[in-house]
Amino acid sequence: MKKILSIFAIYGILSNVNAQGWSESFNVDATPSPLTLTSDMSWSWWGWGTAEVDSGYLTLVGDIDPWGTFNNCWIYIDQNIDSNAVITPDSATIYLKVKFTTTGTPANGDQLHVTVAIDSGYLGNNKAYSFATSPFGWIGHFYWGGVSSTVPHPAIGYDSWFWEKIVVNGNSVSVWVYADGEAPTDTASYTFTTNNVTLGTAAPELHILGATDDDSSAVHIDEIWYNEIPTAMGISDDAPIASSYELGQNYPNPFNPVTTLRYDLPEQTHVNITIYDMLGREVKTLINQTQDAGYKSIIWNA
Repeated sequence: MKKILSIFAIYGILSNVNAQGWSESFNVDATPSPLTLTSDMSWSWWGWGTAEVDSGYLTLVGDIDPWGTFNNCWIYIDQNIDSNAVITPDSATIYLKVKFTTTGTPANGDQLHVTVAIDSGYLGNNKAYSFATSPFGWIGHFYWGGVSSTVPHPAIGYDSWFWEKIVVNGNSVSVWVYADGEAPTDTASYTFTTNNVTLGTAAPELHILGATDDDSSAVHIDEIWYNEIPTAMGISDDAPIASSYELGQNYPNPFNPVTTLRYDLPEQTHVNITIYDMLGREVKTLINQTQDAGYKSIIWNA
């Protein structure tokens, strides 16, 4: 029996949607010049460690930082660096495809940190939170003021790609971690809160920190999707790519003229997405066609 999915959105009250999304696939080879790393998008490099884009992915190798604390390599992005990098710190969905490698001894110091809430004065007050993964097989979060928590996770090791899906909803953060070729579960792998960064005051910046025990290890990032659904996630023919029909919604934002609507299809389906005004009059049909299973998105420019 043919499945039909119809989504009707009311213009003027559709507020639970994300702002403009963007993605970085690292297709353009790059090295910092002098402190800016420009691949598909432009990033700021903090000046120590190795940050290089080659063969379609970013590689980070740590070196001792200026404070003498640990080996790391740090990049970040915001709209001052790249005008397309819209960061929504109180409401965001972030996907990263990641791999750790080493030619030396596996070490707990090999880690990837992705900031999820960062105060504008974090360099002085340490009010920042990051989600962290390690090929030692754990995931967790770090509050830079001195608090951390981790749990084991089997999807993470050396030499294998895996995905992180990070959903920020106000002060609540939910994270899914799963091997490349698989799909996220219905239940998050890990959750935590960011109460030390006040809502509405977080800096609109995305920081990525690759920590390595020494220069024999590296962190590789193949793709980053910010408020967009990956167009392809390396999912095998035998693995489900969505567990249910779902229209993605996040923490309420002010309505934007350009809006990304996201939805999940567990099987091939006829999709109809139509926008109506408050009086029930049709404003625009965004899509009316059969689509294959997957994570989908469509942009509506009102």
